[in-house]
Amino acid sequence: MKRFLVLFSAVTILVLVSHLVQAPSHSGLHEIEVYSGPLGWLRRAFLESSEGVSVDAKALVAGLSIGDKTMLSSETADAMKLVSLTHLTAVSGANCAIVIGAIFLLLGGLSLSRWVRFGITLVGLCGYVLLVGPQASVLRASVMALVVLVARTLGRNTSGLAALSIAIILLLIWNPWLAIDYGFALSALATVGILVLAPALSQRLESRLPKWLAISLSVSLSAQLLCMPVLLQLQPGISTYSIPANLIAEPLVAPVTILGMFACLVSPLFPVLAGWATWLASLATYLIIAVADFLSSAPVATISWPTGAFGVASMVLIVVAVLVRIKANQKTLRAMASAVIGLATALTLGSCTGDVISSGAWPQKDWEVVSCDVGQGDATVIRSNDAVALIDVGRKPRPVESCLRRLGIRYINLLVLTHFDLDHVGGLSGALEVAKIDTAMITSYQDERPAAAITYRALRRSSRTLIKAGLGLTGNLGDFKWKVLSPHQGAPEAEDSNDGSVTMLFQSPRLNVLTLADLGEKGQMRLARESAGWLGNGFGGVPLVVKVSHHGSADQYPELYEALGPNVALVSVGAHNDYGHPTRRTLDLLLRSGSRIYRTDLMSGIAVGISPEGLQVSTARRG
Repeated sequence: MKRFLVLFSAVTILVLVSHLVQAPSHSGLHEIEVYSGPLGWLRRAFLESSEGVSVDAKALVAGLSIGDKTMLSSETADAMKLVSLTHLTAVSGANCAIVIGAIFLLLGGLSLSRWVRFGITLVGLCGYVLLVGPQASVLRASVMALVVLVARTLGRNTSGLAALSIAIILLLIWNPWLAIDYGFALSALATVGILVLAPALSQRLESRLPKWLAISLSVSLSAQLLCMPVLLQLQPGISTYSIPANLIAEPLVAPVTILGMFACLVSPLFPVLAGWATWLASLATYLIIAVADFLSSAPVATISWPTGAFGVASMVLIVVAVLVRIKANQKTLRAMASAVIGLATALTLGSCTGDVISSGAWPQKDWEVVSCDVGQGDATVIRSNDAVALIDVGRKPRPVESCLRRLGIRYINLLVLTHFDLDHVGGLSGALEVAKIDTAMITSYQDERPAAAITYRALRRSSRTLIKAGLGLTGNLGDFKWKVLSPHQGAPEAEDSNDGSVTMLFQSPRLNVLTLADLGEKGQMRLARESAGWLGNGFGGVPLVVKVSHHGSADQYPELYEALGPNVALVSVGAHNDYGHPTRRTLDLLLRSGSRIYRTDLMSGIAVGISPEGLQVSTARRG
């Protein structure tokens, strides 16, 4: 009874403290999560004093230390998701364990009674929850640590699995909605894998590998394996490079967390010292980001897996079979488990082989439009009779460079940068690395941001001709005749850079292509009002491909899409982006307009061509 009362009291205090932290609020159109609470002032001091070797490296230090991911770019977040490093973009149970371990280490050299140690640790846990917010994985780790702490304080031993079970039961009693929380499920399953599977797996691997590598590999494999049935609900396939990515990244988590927490504690009084600590920590996060960028851009970054209930059931079967194969003592059970694993692996490899062959043949020889996979950004290539137009270049150089090399592009007749948002112009150096530019076109909207000036200077140096887009401007690209539909010259009607982004129509006897850049609903309404000059009575049966505006955001004018009735809708969007793109509203209106929807987040690069049978679409599906 005494143990129960102490545990109940400790958990109650922790839960009450978690209620002091306000729920996530959303800021602006990008829906960035911002936590506030009693220690919000400490978070602000930390963020204001933080330094880093790069913006993303500094942002990742903040994510690992206090769970703040507002500064992390969507491209880096996408890359980390693709290699299963998402748990490093915010505080997880592992970070909580590191903090608890640091508290125990500090108290180890002091002559304190066990109840004083218990009280100090409880205060530390409560303070940590107040600082980072009541995230499911943090609560799971905190309550589990409390169970162990209570047992030891009372002179009792408890197994890790028992502590985890008690923690899960208590938290589900407190908040039953955690039962459908992906973060809670992943945290619990990863811990089960580490507790149940990792020791046995490590013992088997130690005969073939150095002990440190065997332990690291077994922990990573076990956590990934147990989480896989849930992860398949969140990502389109299995990350091919998750194990090497985690093996490299995980040893760097502890020093980053400790340096980050130290910086957080000293930031109100010694901001310069906090800046030095976060800069030092950012050296490690810079390496993590470099690993994520490299591996996410490597060939066959994910392995395809069946979707829906069948895919989940298959993965659950494999997980159970692996557990039986590792843990069972009977040879018959192990043999049966091996047979199940082998059969499932064979079926998976058969599926993967088909995808790799399809990917290797991408794009088809007669392609005319390609939507490059540049993450959360735009890059569209249009080709006719060896004349090439490139519309936008994404945020980072490597993706657009890789796409152009794969397409064999060495000369760009027309480069259009629709506006100066970084997800449209940031990758310019990648395009310039691959191809020479004849004519470059930019928006005539007056943009005072640094990216506009930098881009303008780069284009002046690298292109033969630089022009500003305006309504009525026309030209030729092979069999295509193109015209600018918006903005008007000087963009007097534009309310912001998106509203002033360049919209173009490419028309040929075989195919029409409409690129809407990031034009919002108001701009699309203007297009509709002025459609007599470019749409008239329609396209006379010639197929239409539309590059959907603003990555499929909700800011669309349904009547325009209904009037257009595009055959193919291309959505250039980053996988698992933080903006919720493409929105359900936009997908529904595209379906109502009769469009076939193709998304780069699900299909990677997308190529459209014309054959005697009609439109032909091929995808460089990740796999």
